[in-house]
Amino acid sequence: MSKAIVSDTSPLISLEKISGGFNFIRKLYDKVFIPPAVLEELSKGSFSDPVKYLKKYKIEELVEVKPVSTISEIPDIDRLDEGEKQAISLAYQLNLPLLIEETMGRRIALSAGIHISGIAGQIVKAYREKIIERTGATHKLKELFQSGRISKKLYDALSVALERS
Repeated sequence: MSKAIVSDTSPLISLEKISGGFNFIRKLYDKVFIPPAVLEELSKGSFSDPVKYLKKYKIEELVEVKPVSTISEIPDIDRLDEGEKQAISLAYQLNLPLLIEETMGRRIALSAGIHISGIAGQIVKAYREKIIERTGATHKLKELFQSGRISKKLYDALSVALERS
């Protein structure tokens, strides 16, 4: 059975910041769908061709760019940047969960009935499903914190939750 998820830009950047980040997400999902605007945001400034981003991280088979039309009936979606709009719309259209980390985007996705998570949540999920061990989960959370991808408050709360599991 194939497992898929949609991603906004920030979670993919978070995966860049942790050792083996993309290999880690492969343990949870066979396919990560992104809309065109997310690929553009990922490659902005560093790559002359957006596809070079996928090649650099060797994720051409994992990440699939899917066209999307923005769902205008999702309340407040116009308040978001183009990548978030398209990612939320794609998750809504495909009826898939969404990796998203920005507060307003998370709120809007939840209001549309979309199941959401950030990379920190995926680390905890992988630990609870026995895909990674506690030491690996703790190390990945520490890398997210040290790279500024999660707050100290979230890091501390998730570290305590892992200790209690």
